[in-house]
Amino acid sequence: MQMIDKGVCRVCLTQTEHKCSGCQDVHYCTREHQKQDWKQHKHQCVPARVKEDATFGRYLEATREIKAGDIVMKESPLITGPAQVTPPVCLGCYKLLEEGKTVDCVKCGWPCCSEACTLKDEHKPECYYTQQRGDKVSITTFGMPHPNYQCITTLRCLYQRDHDQKLWEKLQALQSHCDERRGTDKWNNDRKMIAEFIWKFFKLDGRFSEEEIMRCCGILQINGHEVPLLEPEYVAVFDRLSMVEHNCRANCNKSFTSDGQIILCAGVNIPAGTHITVCYTDPLWGTEARRHHLADSKFFECSCERCADVTELGISYSAVKCKKKDCKGYLLPQTFIVPILHKTTNPDPATRNLDDKGWVCGTCKDVVTDAIIQQLLQDIGRELSVMPKGDADACERFIGHCSSYLHPSHYYMTDVSLALAQMIGQESEMGLAKVTDDRLQLKTQLCRKIADLLETLAPAETRVRGSLLFELHAAVAETGRRRSMAEGPTALLGYVSESRKILMQSASLLRHEPPELPEGRLLQQAKLNLLQMDELIGTLSMALPSPL
Repeated sequence: MQMIDKGVCRVCLTQTEHKCSGCQDVHYCTREHQKQDWKQHKHQCVPARVKEDATFGRYLEATREIKAGDIVMKESPLITGPAQVTPPVCLGCYKLLEEGKTVDCVKCGWPCCSEACTLKDEHKPECYYTQQRGDKVSITTFGMPHPNYQCITTLRCLYQRDHDQKLWEKLQALQSHCDERRGTDKWNNDRKMIAEFIWKFFKLDGRFSEEEIMRCCGILQINGHEVPLLEPEYVAVFDRLSMVEHNCRANCNKSFTSDGQIILCAGVNIPAGTHITVCYTDPLWGTEARRHHLADSKFFECSCERCADVTELGISYSAVKCKKKDCKGYLLPQTFIVPILHKTTNPDPATRNLDDKGWVCGTCKDVVTDAIIQQLLQDIGRELSVMPKGDADACERFIGHCSSYLHPSHYYMTDVSLALAQMIGQESEMGLAKVTDDRLQLKTQLCRKIADLLETLAPAETRVRGSLLFELHAAVAETGRRRSMAEGPTALLGYVSESRKILMQSASLLRHEPPELPEGRLLQQAKLNLLQMDELIGTLSMALPSPL
């Protein structure tokens, strides 16, 4: 017998089984009471509820089935501010400032891009403390990192303690990992460049304790999101989105609206009761790099299903070729889930805290020490780092050379293949029309292969996949144009129809990207291309002979 989930109406507290259909988390006894409460509830009405346990702390769980592409939540930031290392930027809108094109705040002297930006609420904290300091700020060097900006976003957090208690409490509820950060190089640098600067420059020694300042530094480090709408990027901290946990094969991705709100979007279908996840690191990195980055910057050691599977869901994304004579197998370690030294900012492979059982060939069972594998990967990494940028021939040479050492889907091979796939056709103003048939075929094969790999390895990474499919649609269309010269309009119609289908997928994956981002501009181009393709398909269809 099915249990009926009852609760109390948000308006009158009457027992009821009726829920809000949007979030499935709030009860109303009547539609009238739901309408009455909507003005307050709409800001919290998302298909996810906050839960908590000993393993994950606070996290979000889907309250109903969420379809791929659905927006899970859209949220405005609690705090925004410049990145810790930044050249002078406008403290109202974060645009890069140029010498001779600034407007100084009449109250504090901090430069902005306009008088309107000097009056924005975002600028109030540093303006307030600068006025209390007694001397205006004078910024005279532009275009390079400026030390005075390192403390701004931390100062903005601290300001809330005495001016917005509710916002301060929300910030303090976020994780800071002070115990794990204490004594690290980053901690010592933040204490010197932020805490001591705030005490001395702003004369706030005694107003804010070291614990308060360093806690705010940690909150920004752990929860801050780089907002890529401008160059340089600025930092934003969000409330509910900070509860979304990490997974290297996440089910959601994040993007931003043009006005700086964050959008959490489902990358796959998410059943009710599932944890909502995003990837805190680059999902195209190898497992060891991802885990070290997370341990170093987020202070936890990932053991998600992808990290726990050395084959990474059958992709062999970190596999190295076995060099034993006549063997065609690949080497992988027993596990990647090994302790990481938290206190080391740049872990030395020689100090890897491994129970080193070596890398084992899946075919011949030969064992190679971890030290030999790490040396090989370091050598290939150095080769990659000095490879000329934007050189398609260099990419092909790298792939040809490293195919003797790495699995075809290894992360180094995928990285260069992705760059090559996007590069082919960009060498000339004529685009793909000037590309050889072999290169066009290579571009098509690479786009298909990497798009399929991403669908398995990182299905929520819609920006890269959407961009790849845009490149693929262009390659398929160009192939059709060339084939039609020999085979006629029927062949062209087939290729254009396939190209349109691929482009529709691309536009769907990129549909939440803002025009400020490259992917958003691709989306706009995709919409134009779809209109042109529909006209072409109509024209070609009309030209074909009618069936008898």
